[in-house]
Amino acid sequence: MLKFAIVDDKDGDAALLKNSIAAFSTPDEPIAVDVYKGGLALLDNAKKGYDAVFLDIDMPAMNGLEVGSVLRKNDKDIPLIFVTRYSSFAFYGYEVSALDFLVKPVKEKDVSRAMDKIKEKIEHERNDKKLVVRIKHGYKAVFASAILYIEVRAHSLFFHTVGEVFEGYGTLKDVEKEFEKQHFCRCSNSYLINLDYIDSVVGDTVVVGGDSLAISRTRKKDFIAEFLKVVK
Repeated sequence: MLKFAIVDDKDGDAALLKNSIAAFSTPDEPIAVDVYKGGLALLDNAKKGYDAVFLDIDMPAMNGLEVGSVLRKNDKDIPLIFVTRYSSFAFYGYEVSALDFLVKPVKEKDVSRAMDKIKEKIEHERNDKKLVVRIKHGYKAVFASAILYIEVRAHSLFFHTVGEVFEGYGTLKDVEKEFEKQHFCRCSNSYLINLDYIDSVVGDTVVVGGDSLAISRTRKKDFIAEFLKVVK
């Protein structure tokens, strides 16, 4: 079962959105939706482990952006979808890595788009693959979702992860094969990049986790195409 939360102080708007989300419930994957009239009420129940949260931006006491900021500090991966009457507010949602934005009154096609993104993200996390890497004095396990990029240097592989950089042994080709169902792609013969962590692509340079890496001319077209598939 998927568990979603809606935070909206307008009963009618919340009911409309809840019904639109519930329409995507299936016998194989039922959806439960809880509605909260304010951000503090949601935060008091955050331990329920929601799979996604729909936040109205314009609320008294604590607006949706403030609620999203608190949620993001405690859970960097939870999908946040902002709901607003003013599309210009969407810009601010990028500060907390919003997955999508819905403009009131919400339309079925927009809810459908958001649901597709949520389910794709959830499915990706369910399929997160653990790789066992041979290191100097043994073996180390690392999840694909924790890797920013992998670098070939001399005869070693350097795994740049969310928390550390460590040296391992093997070939980039073998790692690429292991992660073929994840969002990984080579930007050159030296780097295998987790597309989910890309900050920007400008010219022949890709920035990942603050590091600027060169994109080879021969791989640029395919690399850009794969990146755009992930961000759309």
